[in-house]
Amino acid sequence: MRKSKKYIIIFLATFLTFSVIPEKVEARHLDFLDDIKFPVDNIKSHFYDDWKERRGGGSRLHEGLDVRAPKGAKIVAVAEGIINTVAFSESSGYYIAIDHMNGWLSLYVHLNDDVIGDDNAGGSAAAFAKEYKRGDRVQRGEVIGFVGNSGNAEGTVPHLHFELKYLGNSQDVYEYILKAWNRYEKAKLFPKNTMSLLIY
Repeated sequence: MRKSKKYIIIFLATFLTFSVIPEKVEARHLDFLDDIKFPVDNIKSHFYDDWKERRGGGSRLHEGLDVRAPKGAKIVAVAEGIINTVAFSESSGYYIAIDHMNGWLSLYVHLNDDVIGDDNAGGSAAAFAKEYKRGDRVQRGEVIGFVGNSGNAEGTVPHLHFELKYLGNSQDVYEYILKAWNRYEKAKLFPKNTMSLLIY
C-alpha cells in the first residue's frame, strides 16, 4: 500500500509540474505589454507568429519573434529601461538587451554588421545607434540599433529576432506585438485621421 501511495504522489507531482507551464503569457505586469512600441521603425516590416517553430533542423524551438525589415531599418526600445547587455556572439551576432525593471527584459538580436560593398565589415558601429554600456537608461521609442543578419543569421533575409523574457523565461507575446504593429501602422499611414500618434 505504501508503494502505491508513493507512485501516486510521484505521478501527481509530475503532472502538476508539467501542467503549469504556460503556452501563453501568464506573467505579472501585463499592463506593461499593453503599452509597448513595435520594435522596428519601418513600414515595410513583416512578421508572423513563429513562436516555438522548429529551427536548426528541428533541434531547437524558436523562442521569439522574427521581424523582417530592410537592412539598416531602425530598431527601437519597446519601453523605457536600463541597458542590461551589449554584446556579440557567434550565434546571436550583435545584440542588446534592456531591463525594464519590472521583471521584463527585451532582447534584440542579429543586428546589422555590414557596410555598403563589404559584408561584415561594419562591426558594432553598424549594429548599435551609439556606444551603449550596461546601466545606460533608454527611453521608449529610442533608436538603439539597426536591422541586419549577423551571427548565425548570416545569409538569411535581414531581420530582428525580438524576444521578451519575464523573470528569465521567454514568453509568447505575439498578440501584444501584433497590437503594437497595428498602432504603428495606423499612425504611419493615417497620421491625420487617427489619435494613434498621441498614444503610440
